[in-house]
Amino acid sequence: MQIRAFATMFWRAVREARRIVVVVIAVPLVVPIFMLTVFSRVFTAIVEVPGFQGGESYVQYIAPGAIMMAVMLSGTAAVSVSVERQSGFYDRMRIAPMGPRWSNLARRIADSVKLLAFAFVLVIVSWLSGAPIRDWALVLTLGTVLPALWGFAYGGIAFAACLRTGRAEVENALFPLFFPLLFMSSAFVPPILMPDWLAQIARYNPLTFLSDAIRGAYMGRVDLEPLTLALISVLLLTALTQAFVVSAERSILRS
Repeated sequence: MQIRAFATMFWRAVREARRIVVVVIAVPLVVPIFMLTVFSRVFTAIVEVPGFQGGESYVQYIAPGAIMMAVMLSGTAAVSVSVERQSGFYDRMRIAPMGPRWSNLARRIADSVKLLAFAFVLVIVSWLSGAPIRDWALVLTLGTVLPALWGFAYGGIAFAACLRTGRAEVENALFPLFFPLLFMSSAFVPPILMPDWLAQIARYNPLTFLSDAIRGAYMGRVDLEPLTLALISVLLLTALTQAFVVSAERSILRS
């Protein structure tokens, strides 16, 4: 019964995304593709700066950052659940035997599957833009699965807020948060080339761990330290944001 309910809600979320394909798919990919095809060429000479390390070309270096940008730009589950709150559909699910929790989980996992597809597209775009890929299997694994897992974890912040308030505008208010997180990491510049204070932040930024792990895959190796730290970061953020979601669900049930 639970598996059937989950599958029904999952495919419902997928069908909703297909109806607004331009907003859900095209728009979030525009900026990352621009960075891989244009931005990387404008700053291609940066790899010749003394001390630059971590990539054979700049497009290869920033490919993980572009992928992470896409997954943090692309979550739509939060908006969908706020629409359900406003339309009264969520209240109808509350009186159903399974309750709304399976629908919430299905929405977030459907979102993550979409993010995995986005990451796959950007891996291909990075390769077409000149990024050397030494091990395709490794890149297609780490370069898609890690971002999708991070997208699920990070998306829980907006999902919990929109679920609690029933207002889609909340996601727009939270949207700018990812910019400092992304740009204060090693996604676009190695920490060694940053000011000391910024380099210290970048070294402990979860997006640095994710970017470094994916970048290592592009160069045909598994860097265990950043990969381990990336997985720990994903697990910790998932636990935290899921706690927010559960708290929001309980708050609605009490109301």
